[in-house]
Amino acid sequence: MSFAHPSYLWALLGLLVPIAIHLWSKKEAKTIKIGSVQLLSESKPKQSSSIQLNELWLLLLRMCIITLVVVLMAKPQWHAKISNSKVTYVVEPELVQNADFMSQFVEKGNNQEIRLLQKGLPLSEGEEQVTKLDAVQDYWALVSEMEGLPTDSIVVFTNGFASGLKGARPETKQNINWIVIDSALSKETPLLAYKRESELQLYTGWSSADETKVSSRKITLGEDFTLSSGGDSLVISKHKPVKKVPVIVQNPIEIAIFYADSLQQDKRYIEASLKALSIYLDREINVISKLDNEEISKNEADVVIWLSNRLQPEAAQKLLVLREDAMAQSIIVTAEEDAVFYLTKRITSENAVSKRLTEKLLDVLEVNSELQKLLIHVDKRLVAASEIQTNYVAAKSKEKQLASFNVNPYLWVVLLVLSLVERFVAYKRKQ
Repeated sequence: MSFAHPSYLWALLGLLVPIAIHLWSKKEAKTIKIGSVQLLSESKPKQSSSIQLNELWLLLLRMCIITLVVVLMAKPQWHAKISNSKVTYVVEPELVQNADFMSQFVEKGNNQEIRLLQKGLPLSEGEEQVTKLDAVQDYWALVSEMEGLPTDSIVVFTNGFASGLKGARPETKQNINWIVIDSALSKETPLLAYKRESELQLYTGWSSADETKVSSRKITLGEDFTLSSGGDSLVISKHKPVKKVPVIVQNPIEIAIFYADSLQQDKRYIEASLKALSIYLDREINVISKLDNEEISKNEADVVIWLSNRLQPEAAQKLLVLREDAMAQSIIVTAEEDAVFYLTKRITSENAVSKRLTEKLLDVLEVNSELQKLLIHVDKRLVAASEIQTNYVAAKSKEKQLASFNVNPYLWVVLLVLSLVERFVAYKRKQ
């Protein structure tokens, strides 16, 4: 047995309190002088011994109650030795649905421990247990859960999706062998449709083991494509099974540039970059230019660009502010405030090209952000087994696997019973 908070055990010194009270009550009785003892009845020796016995029971019960309260605060854990399995197999949920792949475990016998590569590492109960997951699992985050498995070795069968590798490569004391199963499937998935006036543009994500890309095409409503009753979804009948994707209305991007007279040249470079973006995105971008002494209305534009040395305004929209910084590596950087960006250099013909001004402005606009979020779910690029392997750190001494059992619920029951018995004994003592 071990304790989560062993320092609380010092409170067991409180056992001295009921002992001190018991000894104090045993002091010599007070003498009362009376005229005659003729009318007083003689006390029975049996009743006197019963009272003394009740006193001892009360002392014992109260000491037990104090001990239980202190132990409960220390949170005890009961440990028992468990036998490790030789090998544990952890399988990605998608692979469990592949009967040909799972047949190899049937050949090895039914006593194999197979777990699913998802949060909690649940035991696999067959294909019917697997539900559709919206996103790829974070492989390296699951390594910490594998550390607690009672096994000598772990073999992980995974699709090895590149989007499942997040953060730094972890270190583990478990011997984990990652095996990447290449499904070799190229999948094309409709993502969403953008509506511009009376025109619909369907965006489709295509992913294979090597790359993920997006294609778009204009579509016409008919037998293959129909709008839902609310007009917020596009139903693709030719896709088997029938696919429904969201329809998002794309309005022109409104940009307001506030500038000082001395920064008119910088304004022209930004206007030229925005015009190039409009052609590249095939989307209308409206630019309004004003002097920096004019007020900014709440619904001025989607993005406000402030080219002035005057104090930057407070705006509800995205804000790109000129704040020169000779140490900055990029021409546009993200500020600590939400939806605020800094233009770190005066714009020239040289740095507009070398610092990729147009590309940086595209990041500020965050065009097609809904599309980028959906594309993550269809990214099926794979990595090699060597890239997904964790760093194995051998332990100096082999640690015994112990199973922990929480005994607190049972102790609470014992405490309740002892409290009831103590009240009953105290009541009998008074009679």
